[in-house]
Amino acid sequence: MPSLPGALSFRPPVRRRIHEDVAEQLRDAILDGRFTEGERLPPERELAEEFRVNRTSVREAIKVLEGLGLVSVRQGDGAIVRPLIDASFDVLAPMIFHGGRIDAALLSELTEVIVPLLYEMARLALLRLRSDQLAALRRLRDVIGDLRGAREERFAAARDVLVLLSDMTGNRVWRMLARRTRTLLASAPLCQARARLRRDPARIATLIDTCLHAIDHGRPEDALTALRHFITLIGDSALDTAGARAHVVAR
Repeated sequence: MPSLPGALSFRPPVRRRIHEDVAEQLRDAILDGRFTEGERLPPERELAEEFRVNRTSVREAIKVLEGLGLVSVRQGDGAIVRPLIDASFDVLAPMIFHGGRIDAALLSELTEVIVPLLYEMARLALLRLRSDQLAALRRLRDVIGDLRGAREERFAAARDVLVLLSDMTGNRVWRMLARRTRTLLASAPLCQARARLRRDPARIATLIDTCLHAIDHGRPEDALTALRHFITLIGDSALDTAGARAHVVAR
């Protein structure tokens, strides 16, 4: 069976939902620059032959790419690759980590945008928190600090702290943003990146301890400083430089 030009080297899909696997491989080909902005994807028939699937699976995969904003589909003109900056926010996680590589520069850009926003959320949370929410924070801290727990389960509790902080503000927009951020940080590509860099949330538990101690002793500025450090860590901005450089994507 002939291969597509350029040695794209796709593999037959392995997932039960075949079109999702096809969509993921095509997505990564776009992110890697194998299909560039303005380029037309190969016809459905050629892609079906390359992936060894039926054309319906290819058609559904392209619909996924269209929903992600990676391609635009024009009747009679095929699927055209769009600029990455026009893509859905859902593409951000695989842009940061895919194919076993971490784009440390893009992770830094994400941090530059999100961390200052979450700092402000933390400030409002401390001003508006209730005693029952403080108890919830202590419970999450215990999960994060329990070294017997699986590492990613402990990271999940740390992401839940972000949501709890947003709930403390009482602001619906902050609550929506925090939940969206939690989904991003929980995405498979970023979970894989944390595993690759061997991150552990133990330092997060220590920062929450510092924050709780400061709150108990009436030192809101110290509590806010601890929360800011927590946000930096949970956002995965403080990359282990040596580990990041070993896997960084060339820009």
